Amino acid sequence: MSGPASLVGSDEEELTNYHTPDETGLTKSQKVALIAAWSIVKKDLVEHGRNIFVMFFEEYPQYLDYFDFASGSASELGENRSLHAHALNVMNFIGTLIDYGLNDPALLKCSLVKLVRNHRKRNVTKEDVGAVGGVIMRYCLKALEQHRTKTLEEAFGAFLGTVAAAFD
Repeated sequence: MSGPASLVGSDEEELTNYHTPDETGLTKSQKVALIAAWSIVKKDLVEHGRNIFVMFFEEYPQYLDYFDFASGSASELGENRSLHAHALNVMNFIGTLIDYGLNDPALLKCSLVKLVRNHRKRNVTKEDVGAVGGVIMRYCLKALEQHRTKTLEEAFGAFLGTVAAAFD
């Protein structure tokens, strides 16, 4: 027995919307995957943030000059409390974008506008954001290896692409 046409239409529309990106740049299935994955990462933001920034500076040592905590080698930075503090700020911001911004596109947009405004003062470009975003994605997917799916990979790519695109 089939239901009323309006309910059938709604189910079909919901299924289509589940796989169609909205104004955040992500589909509903990607949002679900990213929010679930981030709930694991956020259990230890300091460790993950530190590891991401050490990895970033190992891959891109030219960015060490951008930061006031950058004295010594990239490997020595792992113990630098100033780096830990910055990493925690970055990870909390990413968490805010994921936990709140993905469900509130206006909040996401306002948060990204503020991010761009603050980083433009330091001449940060879309390419710079893309570089750190690539490290964040590779690190998180490796840390989440047990939970890694194609949808999660696509979610990280779409999310970090949205962040980088704000710098256009």
